[in-house]
Amino acid sequence: MLKKITALIAVMFVVSTNAQDDKPAAQIQSIRNATASDIADAVARQRKESTSMNLPVEKTVKLGNGAKCELIYIPSGKFFMGEAKFPVQISRGFYMGKYEVTQQQWEAVMGNNPAKNKGSDLPVETVSWDDCKQFIAKLNDKLKDQLDGASFRLPTEAEWEYACRAGTTGDYEADNLDPAGWYDGNSEETTHRVGGKKKNGWGLYDMHGNVWEWCHDYYGDYDTRQPLLTDPQCASGGGFRVTRGGSWADDDDACQSASRDYNNPGDGSCYGGFRLVLCPAR
Repeated sequence: MLKKITALIAVMFVVSTNAQDDKPAAQIQSIRNATASDIADAVARQRKESTSMNLPVEKTVKLGNGAKCELIYIPSGKFFMGEAKFPVQISRGFYMGKYEVTQQQWEAVMGNNPAKNKGSDLPVETVSWDDCKQFIAKLNDKLKDQLDGASFRLPTEAEWEYACRAGTTGDYEADNLDPAGWYDGNSEETTHRVGGKKKNGWGLYDMHGNVWEWCHDYYGDYDTRQPLLTDPQCASGGGFRVTRGGSWADDDDACQSASRDYNNPGDGSCYGGFRLVLCPAR
């Protein structure tokens, strides 16, 4: 009798353990299914979400001296991030610069032009992460009456890749890089005016190539043990800041949606610029 009871308890334990094992697996699969659904609906969700929040899909902010910043609404949603393709949720929509910050925009705010390749509609380059933060601080102070509680900042790395992909899952917006970006195969060793290539599904230009774009995050690893990362930032500290997108001097691999790099926040080069994010007031 004792042997039968022991055997029964053993069976119950195995069934219970298997049920516990199945639950996380089912949860993870559910998250991945929901993420795939969001990706498929990405382009349609842009207008749907902006309309529901009474926000325009496209927004223009005047910077002074004839310069303006054109912005595109990026809806909340999920995507598979990085080469490891781990699920990430962006919980709140935001505006992102339609183009990389230009030399005209930089001059309107800072009163100087650090770029090596000069041209008002070329992306500003040779700017460090620290320089970009100074630009943003001055911009927010200059436009505080116009922004109605909103504020500019650098994108997080997750926001940047999410916006870059715009519902795609491949290496680029198209089957190859040429239609969407300036890189070492077509740039003729220089930057090009912003908006000269194909826009992505959400209306953003030059997410591949032209200049590397600074992100807010410190460079590091993500905790991918969680089944879903919500609004992640890469690392809480470190010596380097993330850059994304590749540049005119890089090969096509460096310009892929998932490719990442880093640089010292005090260093700038003719390969690197940035793009703005505008967060609506809560």
